[in-house]
Amino acid sequence: MRAVSVSDGIWWVGGVDWNLRDFHGYETPRGTTYNAYLVIGSEQVALIDTVKDPFVPELLSRISEVVDPSEIDLIVVNHVEPDHNSGLRHVMAACPNARVVASKAGVPSVAEYHDGLAVDEVGPDDVIDLGGKSLHFMPMPMVHWPDSMFTFCPESATLMPNDAFGQHMASAERFADEVGLDLAVTELGIYYANILMPLGKMVAKAVEKVTEAGWVCDVIAPSHGVIWRGEGIGRAVAAYAKWTANTLADKAIVAYATMWESTDALAKAIADGIAAEGVDVSLYDLSVTPVATVTSDLLDARALVVGSPTLHHGMLYKVAGYLHYLAGLKPAGRLGATFGSFGWGGGATKQITERMESIGFAMCAEPFTEKFRPTAEDLVAAQEWGRQVARAIKDAGAPATDAVDA
Repeated sequence: MRAVSVSDGIWWVGGVDWNLRDFHGYETPRGTTYNAYLVIGSEQVALIDTVKDPFVPELLSRISEVVDPSEIDLIVVNHVEPDHNSGLRHVMAACPNARVVASKAGVPSVAEYHDGLAVDEVGPDDVIDLGGKSLHFMPMPMVHWPDSMFTFCPESATLMPNDAFGQHMASAERFADEVGLDLAVTELGIYYANILMPLGKMVAKAVEKVTEAGWVCDVIAPSHGVIWRGEGIGRAVAAYAKWTANTLADKAIVAYATMWESTDALAKAIADGIAAEGVDVSLYDLSVTPVATVTSDLLDARALVVGSPTLHHGMLYKVAGYLHYLAGLKPAGRLGATFGSFGWGGGATKQITERMESIGFAMCAEPFTEKFRPTAEDLVAAQEWGRQVARAIKDAGAPATDAVDA
């Protein structure tokens, strides 16, 4: 795969990780990319971000298709996390004259990661003139680390926001419209749900800062996945606006694990009851479903319904593991409910309820439990319980009305 022209004077020269299947603890079945960009001025050449260390040979090979790496004058570190920064030392060996810049928070982090490497600070008042191309900088703390920064080239109307607007997706194509906007937005949502969800307010502020700065973007070139241009920019920005506002739909996610299929039978009956009330519902067995899939579907769902049989007086570890994963993402403003089956002793639903409440879910129904294998009557009761949950979902989503005196 060759270097790809992104916009006037800007080239993609990153690495493609076709075989990555786990990132930050969630599944990445489509792999990912580590995007880096060359900005070519008449006087200087800048490299925006580097790559994960094993992909440095790919990076240098693609750079060499555009310029000799030794001609690079500047390396911008938008984010110090190893998938963007671990290859920096090896890149610098091929770019001996390059100076390194980072945000105020990034300077000590890069230096610490790379054994005292000299790094210059840049901020919102700094502009680096490359000759016909200039670089502007905007620190974006907690999008998604304290050191995160956006870099913008106004002459090419190109924003390089590192992890913002990224997706984990390896492909031979470099642009969202080439792989298909629907797929790209779906992957954008999976990435946002599993990495940026707890940082929604900071992400929203970041987008506002870009607008307030008057940065007009014809291209948004993130550090992972495909690049946004044309109609894709509108789709991506609209999706971010919805997600950062935590806009929820009348929708429930039923996530569970089962031992002897009793909880599975209850889950399906509950889902039927929810659907019967006109509420959208998705059903996931946590033993076989990637956590990233469940979490991305939760992104716009008003309720999470969690089920487990009782084992050793508590929930199955697949359920416990998912709730532990979800706690770090801090989903806000959602309803919760629990269900399960048990044999000689219960305890799972109590444990799940306590964990969900600690995460911040507002429990909307008493736990539903059945002993041993559910009978036909039990399944009818489970459906009715699902209807109850659905009604709570619709009530929570109904617009508030002012009281009127009779």
